[in-house]
Amino acid sequence: MKSTRSVVVSLFFALVLTLSLFSSVVHGAEKTINLQMTNFLPAGMQVSLAMDQWAKDVEAATNGRVKVRLYHGATMASAVQQYDAVTKGIADVCNHVLGYTVGRFPLSEVIDLPLGIPNGVAASKMMNEYYNKFKPKEFDDVKVLWLHGQGPGYLATRTKPVQKLEDLKGLKIRTYGGNARFMIALGGTPVAMPMTEVYDALSRGMVDGLLSALESLESFRTGEHIKYVTTNKWTAYTACMLIAMNKKVWNSFPPDIQKIIDRISQEQPEKFGKAWDNAETVGKNFLAKRDVKYVSLTNQEEQRWIDKGAQPLFDDYVKRMKEKGLPGDQALHFILDYLKPYKK
Repeated sequence: MKSTRSVVVSLFFALVLTLSLFSSVVHGAEKTINLQMTNFLPAGMQVSLAMDQWAKDVEAATNGRVKVRLYHGATMASAVQQYDAVTKGIADVCNHVLGYTVGRFPLSEVIDLPLGIPNGVAASKMMNEYYNKFKPKEFDDVKVLWLHGQGPGYLATRTKPVQKLEDLKGLKIRTYGGNARFMIALGGTPVAMPMTEVYDALSRGMVDGLLSALESLESFRTGEHIKYVTTNKWTAYTACMLIAMNKKVWNSFPPDIQKIIDRISQEQPEKFGKAWDNAETVGKNFLAKRDVKYVSLTNQEEQRWIDKGAQPLFDDYVKRMKEKGLPGDQALHFILDYLKPYKK
């Protein structure tokens, strides 16, 4: 009898231990994944709101298993440190401007060339088509979620309207990334600085203008010091931005979580493109209230901007990529062909 009770007691404790272990496994499987995302853009911007919505969509689609907390306005990492914040594990997800780290993403520099960008949706879709086709190895240390970019970037000036190339001579224009070479080719003087410093530079006359999307003239208030915008449509640029995740964090996710995030990410280029375009409308309204004048270029002058500014950059890009053993000629032709329908 004593032996029987001993066996029963042993079985009871074994059952309790088994249930405890099972409970721990289930609890571990249902543990919430908390992600931190760094974003240098201000919280109220249309694109920042799109990021907030993405976080909500991820939480809803995963039934709360994944939650994303956003740190807008460069509160976690500066604009130039977004990518490093993710690769070093300071943040889990980032919004990084490729042009802020010139030379780090050589093949993808093609996106920031003066291509004649028509709008944010076209720009963002083009970027992701490019990425899916070429899968640049320069992004191998992160998980690329999607790329996105602003609508057309034009020339905005403080006091002097620019109607032809000759008008640029002697003007100091804020640029970033490859835009500096574009400005030199056009005859202007590039001044490199983060967008967060441009407002003061304009107010003090340290620069005479900047290359900028219309939305940035409103969101960063730089338009308060602008009187003219030259709509150089055939050489308008975009700023390519990357939403990327720490690769170790990504690899730690269960396969079903990865599939959900991949699916939601595929929807973002158009959503973010629309957010950029909505922001451009806000920018136009802001400029209209300030009575900013738009200067259109004749077709002949537009071609001069291509011949003098854009084409030399195209040729230089292809040459540099060839030296690196990268398919720069293919990347450039792919993007130019992609944008052709928008230039009719």
